[in-house]
Amino acid sequence: MTDVTSLFARAKHVYRTEGWASLLRRSFLFALQLLFVHRVYYLYASVLEHDQSLRDDNLKPPFDDVSHMILFTNEEVDDLEARGYEFRSLIHDARERLDVGARASCVFVGKELANIVWVAMTQPAMDSLKEPPFSVDFAGRECWSGDAWTNPKYRRAGLFSYNDIMSRRQQFEQGIRVSKWAVGTNNTPTKTIAIRIGARVSAEGRRLRILWWKSWKETPTSQDQQSHLARGDGAMRAP
Repeated sequence: MTDVTSLFARAKHVYRTEGWASLLRRSFLFALQLLFVHRVYYLYASVLEHDQSLRDDNLKPPFDDVSHMILFTNEEVDDLEARGYEFRSLIHDARERLDVGARASCVFVGKELANIVWVAMTQPAMDSLKEPPFSVDFAGRECWSGDAWTNPKYRRAGLFSYNDIMSRRQQFEQGIRVSKWAVGTNNTPTKTIAIRIGARVSAEGRRLRILWWKSWKETPTSQDQQSHLARGDGAMRAP
């Protein structure tokens, strides 16, 4: 998919799922980011062997008619869509991501896609998600989760948390040792979920871009900083 085609697909997707107001706001932010970007992220790491949320025998979907699927290939998506499921019309670059090995962990309500979390087991798959360039030891049985999306119709219904746990269960069953993901420092809901499952902040990443000049700095956290953030005490202070 070309860059221009991708932009139009994204715009159509935002308009369809979130309306004109969201499309205008996102268009303004996109134009601004062509000139300047400064973002700060926390890198969360969950050691799956110690993740008690994966062993919750009482885990249930938030409501009825919910199914969880992990899609590995475009052929699987073709089969789903032939059976009436909605997927590519909502996830515009799914074909390219699946082609390079990214996995789509999905929750459907009926045949409607309600939540998706992408999982990467290789560097090319991670690159396809356009996530922050944190270091991930794929050879050492680490994986990356990112670019989560919830259908606006089902937000605040608990589907992201449900999908996240189901995805990490599958990772653990496949022998993954550590699951990693990045969260913007101002993303309070996702940070709250990370604290609840006992994930630790292992690094802070700072991305800066001014026109064509780019900078990325990744700083490991100390034990004191990890404890501070695990309690949800606020922003991490630089060492």
